[in-house]
Amino acid sequence: MNQPLDLTAMMYHYVRDLGDEAEAGSRISGMTVHAFEAQLDEISKEHTFVDWPAVRSALEEDKPLPSSACLLTFDDGVRDHYINAFMILRERNLSGLFFVLDHRVNDGLVLGHKIHYLLAGLGVDELRVTILERLDSAQRERFMSAEKKYQLKYPGGSLDDRINLLKAVLQRDSSIEVDPLLSDLFEMHIGSEIEIARSYYLNPEQMKEMTSAGMHFGGHSHSHPWFDWIDTEQRDDEIRCSADYLRQIERGPWAFAYPYGSLSDDSPYLLRKHGFVAAFTTQAQLRHSDPYYIGRLDGEEVAQNGQAYA
Repeated sequence: MNQPLDLTAMMYHYVRDLGDEAEAGSRISGMTVHAFEAQLDEISKEHTFVDWPAVRSALEEDKPLPSSACLLTFDDGVRDHYINAFMILRERNLSGLFFVLDHRVNDGLVLGHKIHYLLAGLGVDELRVTILERLDSAQRERFMSAEKKYQLKYPGGSLDDRINLLKAVLQRDSSIEVDPLLSDLFEMHIGSEIEIARSYYLNPEQMKEMTSAGMHFGGHSHSHPWFDWIDTEQRDDEIRCSADYLRQIERGPWAFAYPYGSLSDDSPYLLRKHGFVAAFTTQAQLRHSDPYYIGRLDGEEVAQNGQAYA
């Protein structure tokens, strides 16, 4: 890549309607199917949709992309992407780049997704109190200390601030000690974590059908950690697991999406080492000077806030 890449990369997570097969009674909300389709209509008026091979050629061979190129990306490899997004893209003859976790048949949910279910089932305040009741005094002290730290970023009393504050503590400072605790709460309030995980994430048959229809896959780690919270050895292992998993789906080189959009200085080196030629962040930008820091626009935020795509 000899010059900056002009590319509008869109990012999606849940694409679902209340009560549909993807939402499956979880009460976890997302971008509605109608909003997703309406957004594709709007983007198509000013942009040309491109697929991952075209972007890869632009990065590796300096092949030009069409003017106002747009790439559709999807994080986490959840069932929404097969049930709703893939079917819509196939009908429109479009391609998406789906960033999947290294998830095996007997794995449970990654920590972040357990939190989604429990927040939807218990609510933020009840979940916080329930967790604190089950921590010992030292763990509770660390939890409260982390809350004070993150309140600088989430100072308000709004529901969104309370949710983001609790997520920050659980996903980072208290992640190791609360992970098994959340699995226990999941079994108590939601159901079998392993059984739900089997239908929650894309399975090999679905991914095979998607690749046959022109979809592409990239890496998103094994356990979905904050990359700035773990050490180099752990980051290397997370990226290696992604590469090993992707080899079963399609040939590389591949793209990667940073979990939570979190960055580390050594990530580009580690990604190159394992066969990744690009990586996508959650930072909103349209011109990209480094293939390992390609920014994206959050499709749901764009729809809610009426932002522009260019």
